[in-house]
Amino acid sequence: MSTLVKDELTALEDLLASCYGAIYAYGVVAAYLSDPEEALNAMAAFRIHRDQLLTSFDEFGYPAPAASAAYSITPQVLDDPSARVAAALLEENAIAHWANALFYLPAQIKQRECEFLQGCAIRSFSWSGIAKAFSSAT
Repeated sequence: MSTLVKDELTALEDLLASCYGAIYAYGVVAAYLSDPEEALNAMAAFRIHRDQLLTSFDEFGYPAPAASAAYSITPQVLDDPSARVAAALLEENAIAHWANALFYLPAQIKQRECEFLQGCAIRSFSWSGIAKAFSSAT
């Protein structure tokens, strides 16, 4: 996790940071895929969700943190197969962030965030072909 989630604000900050990183990473992933449409669609999903989170920051009266100046991607992306692995891991990482934050989120947005978590799991499966179990609560 990028931050220690301990309350509503740190949960929101962690999710926003995860969106920022995913948007960047999907740009790199798309550049190495023979057909980048799936990566660009995933990037668009994270952008839409980033915007929803920014609206939530405003609604709850919190200052929204800015995106970082730079990000690193693990594993290294060199070709189509490694881009697909990176995309699957990116979604797995997002699943971990959302599952960790759900307990602390305001009730008004928990359902939306659970649905986004499910979308991450579906995208992870799409990239890897491996279905993994995760727990979440609404």
